[in-house]
Amino acid sequence: MDTHIAGFAEVGLNRAKELKTRLAVAAFLALASFFIVGGYEPFVWLAIVVLGQAADWYTFKPLRLNPEKVVSEGKKLVCIAIVSLNALVYNGIAAILWAEGGEAGRIFATLIICGALLHSTLHAARSTALLAASTVPMCLYLIGLPITSWAYFKMEAATSAVILIGSLVFLAHLAIIIRRSFESTDQLVRANAEAQDQKRRAEGASQTKSDFLATVTHEIRTPMNAVMASAILLRQTKLSKVQSEHVDMLNDAVDTLLALLNDVLDMSKIEAGKMTVERVDFPVIDELQAAVRIWDPRASDKSLSLRFKAAPDFPTAIKGDPLRIRQILFNLISNAVKFTETGSIDVSARTGLDAKGRRAIVLEVADTGCGISAGTLSRLFVEFEQGNQMIARKKGGTGLGLAISRRLAELMDGSLDVRSLEGEGSVFTVTLPYELADSQSAHDETEDVEVDMRPLRILVAEDHPTNQKIVSLFLSTMGWSLAMANDGVEALEMAGLEEFDVILMDMQMPNMDGLEATRRLRASASYTQSVPIIALTANAMDHHRTAFMEAGADAFVPKPLDPNVLIQTILTCAKASMADVTHTNTQSLGPTHPPNLSAPAWQLDQNLA
Repeated sequence: MDTHIAGFAEVGLNRAKELKTRLAVAAFLALASFFIVGGYEPFVWLAIVVLGQAADWYTFKPLRLNPEKVVSEGKKLVCIAIVSLNALVYNGIAAILWAEGGEAGRIFATLIICGALLHSTLHAARSTALLAASTVPMCLYLIGLPITSWAYFKMEAATSAVILIGSLVFLAHLAIIIRRSFESTDQLVRANAEAQDQKRRAEGASQTKSDFLATVTHEIRTPMNAVMASAILLRQTKLSKVQSEHVDMLNDAVDTLLALLNDVLDMSKIEAGKMTVERVDFPVIDELQAAVRIWDPRASDKSLSLRFKAAPDFPTAIKGDPLRIRQILFNLISNAVKFTETGSIDVSARTGLDAKGRRAIVLEVADTGCGISAGTLSRLFVEFEQGNQMIARKKGGTGLGLAISRRLAELMDGSLDVRSLEGEGSVFTVTLPYELADSQSAHDETEDVEVDMRPLRILVAEDHPTNQKIVSLFLSTMGWSLAMANDGVEALEMAGLEEFDVILMDMQMPNMDGLEATRRLRASASYTQSVPIIALTANAMDHHRTAFMEAGADAFVPKPLDPNVLIQTILTCAKASMADVTHTNTQSLGPTHPPNLSAPAWQLDQNLA
């Protein structure tokens, strides 16, 4: 322990922190000793102490400034010598008191030495060598003074013996304390080392899990992109009743796989503490109605009545996270539709107060389903748990939806609770504190500028032939022309030869990935500095999105592709780009009529999109 680099540095740091205290105590001892023994000796001693402490501060200064630096053997010897010397000097006042202070002086001197020993034991424990250097001189004083007084100053043998025995008993107890302190320190060091090792292992395991999830999600999303696209495109053709049923099964399977994938990713982010919520102005009524509309066809298929009602005073626009609020309601309605065979599902929205007395929106999903037993309610929101295993096997699901919904509500400083009677249905209640949106409500957005633009010229950087075909089939009906690049290098070359209106960029590609290609496009002096770049990738985790945005992308569309989302994103980015150009032209050339952006709508069954 004495050769440990941090030991000398830590002791030096402690000695520097205690410097003012040591000098203040020394001044007090000098003054007290003056009243006991008289004369000038205490003040000479104080001056020597000040010089010694200055030398001590200067000696340890390099170790304090650079604690990681290897301490040479010579430097260690200098530090040990200065500590020993200061211990001798500092406790020299005890010798003065012992020799000239009479009985009171000897008692005071003994107490001074004992106190100094305790102080050194605490502050030099990180280095055995420095601990010995500071305590050995004090021990010599404590044992030597009674013996010297008996031998040279003719102190009574009995008195010297009593003081000596008392000193030895004190030193014995001090030695036990030091030994136990070292044992405790060693145990603490080992425990810290083990904790650090376990932390590194846990971080490694977490990183491995994240890497695995990233790989698996990418590998799953890529073939799902083809399956989902094929189902959507088949829906646009003339199908027989049997074929339509087959397409419906394909869509149901894709929905189930996507829900499973997203649930696992969300729970992974929540457990890692990486799930975040936004705080933006948004039209809350629109988001709630959208979540209900998604499930209306499924409810109709089961002859269930799915109703939505908002109280008259319910706000139209608030500050919050529209995606997460919609996700919570989506999960609750999904659960209600899944476990309700007959009757109705009522979704209501009202205002109220939360448990802390804050104004809150209160969303309730009430169903007439199978209900939940009292024993099941206690574990209803536990990850991977499902209330009734027999029903769970029949209905499917991961058991994550309700757990994620409650965690999301808690992230927004709200709550999710349930009340239920078995056989009579359930009522799930979400309570979220809120603030009204700013005066220019998110619900009253300015109308989009309509542009009568030429057909867009789009560069698609995508290495997978199937994905190239899917994008081409989705966008061809818009009358846009596409150019395909098989990797980032080709994308850079093609963007340099021809001007495109929008660039779609995959992430994982050979020769040069999408991130590097995006960075180089943005670093170019050409039009690519501002051309809309949309990330189009199966790497759909948050850090992938962040990496693309930091590289310079304008938007992020994950696979499997939703054609409505893809086309709307392209239109939005193109519109924003043209608006910037129009604004620049207006400033430089004077008032002009903005171009009219209009494009044929993508006619899809919105229930599948």
